[in-house]
Amino acid sequence: MKNFLLASLMVTAISLIHLPVSHAQFENLVRHLPNKANTLVLFNMEQIMASPLATQQKWNENEQAKFAAGLIMVPPQALHLAIASQMDIELMHPRWQASVMDLSEEPDMLTVTERHGGNVDTISRQDAAVLPNNTYVVKFGKSIAGVMYPADRQQVAAWIDDVFSMSDRKPLTPYLLEAEAFADKKDVPIILAMDLKNLLSPQFIRHQLTQTKSLQGKKADLDQLAKALSSVRGVTLGIEISDHVTGGLKIDFDEDISASKDFAKALILETLGSHGLMINEFKDWQVQVGSKEMLLKGSLQSSGIQRVFSLFDMPPGFKPLPNSSASTSTDSKKPDPKLMAHATQQYFKSINLLINDLKHEDQQHQTTTPGLEAIWYAKYAAKIDALPILHVDPAMVTFATQVSGALRNSQNAMRSAGVKTASRMMNMPDAQIYNYKYAAGAEAHYGPYGGGVGGAYAYRYQYNPRASLRQDGEQLAQIQQQETSKGYASANNIMQEIAISTTEIRRKMTEKYQIEF
Repeated sequence: MKNFLLASLMVTAISLIHLPVSHAQFENLVRHLPNKANTLVLFNMEQIMASPLATQQKWNENEQAKFAAGLIMVPPQALHLAIASQMDIELMHPRWQASVMDLSEEPDMLTVTERHGGNVDTISRQDAAVLPNNTYVVKFGKSIAGVMYPADRQQVAAWIDDVFSMSDRKPLTPYLLEAEAFADKKDVPIILAMDLKNLLSPQFIRHQLTQTKSLQGKKADLDQLAKALSSVRGVTLGIEISDHVTGGLKIDFDEDISASKDFAKALILETLGSHGLMINEFKDWQVQVGSKEMLLKGSLQSSGIQRVFSLFDMPPGFKPLPNSSASTSTDSKKPDPKLMAHATQQYFKSINLLINDLKHEDQQHQTTTPGLEAIWYAKYAAKIDALPILHVDPAMVTFATQVSGALRNSQNAMRSAGVKTASRMMNMPDAQIYNYKYAAGAEAHYGPYGGGVGGAYAYRYQYNPRASLRQDGEQLAQIQQQETSKGYASANNIMQEIAISTTEIRRKMTEKYQIEF
């Protein structure tokens, strides 16, 4: 995945126009982001690293501790990081993603390619580099660098030209601008905001409400509730760090939502689960409902932060490789054994943290479909692929490759359950459409480190006039249960194999380096 934002998240975000210049840490940075993003992530690393928790756990000295805090996606040189993406909300993967960083040292494209591979380039008179993981890196200034996925050179050129077209450009939507202003005004070090305006129609939501478990037995005007819910402006997650981590999830609407007070929390949790976004800590958060906003607040653990930000890809680091004389022994071709032992140990612990989080998810099954749960397997496999391997024992790198491959096999098992469910529903007598949570479709590539997600995760809907018949409902439930059980069983078997391999590699590395793994 730590803890979350205080009650200050209830305050409506103030326009950037009213911000004191001294407080606008992100104002210049977000000016460099592309247009048409619907998702924004902000990290104030200066504030985070100065927190009591960061000092206590020595995040600045220990990359492993930083990873355990869920912050490994932020390069060490970044003082501030802004990530914008155009997110496919149905599939929860970005169509494109761009990051802009305020760095503590001048970015050098040759250094980037030496560390990550790829080639240097010049685009619209700006130094750039294209990397093997389908990303472009751009030097926007002496201390500002940008990263874009996918590596579409024309799109990157248009982005650069747009950035330099005017000095006061504001590429963000009004809702995302409010989130940026809130981060600046209230000194909230981590913000994730999604603009959801015009995402769903009242008709679609009205149909979904009839199938919502959290509303069963509740007296609610479904027509009015559907109208209010369809007016959603967006959702903002804020994370505040002191000697612990607290957070708040705020959902904003244009219509009055106060009638949902009695069932708001259950409705939010069910919605998050149906999109594969449920985090265990949310169940313990306190809810407040105002006239046009819902607020959940409480503690957040490291696994929660890891899970939230696994939806986004980590920008590359900009530090050069360690000097060969400092990192090697008398045999220049072999790394220093102590250096390799430490790097391998930290690498293994990073992998183990991700595996353990997925094990916990397997036990909880907090998402409502195996296809949605498969999202996390794919994302975590990509995170393992993206871990730095410099000075890591080759045997450990091989183990990591096997683990990421096994996680993708688990992903396929989960996704297959959704596809088979859709197929069996389509083959029911007189069936006209399939359950929206299991819609099957083509696979879509989602990030620079491989893997993919497919239509099996979507919630696309078409009306089925037979869905109200009782016997059809019973048959649909039986099909869903059977295929879900098969998907979970297959994925669980793969996770057990990973556990056995993990024990074996831990034993081998401990014996080889004489330190505890």
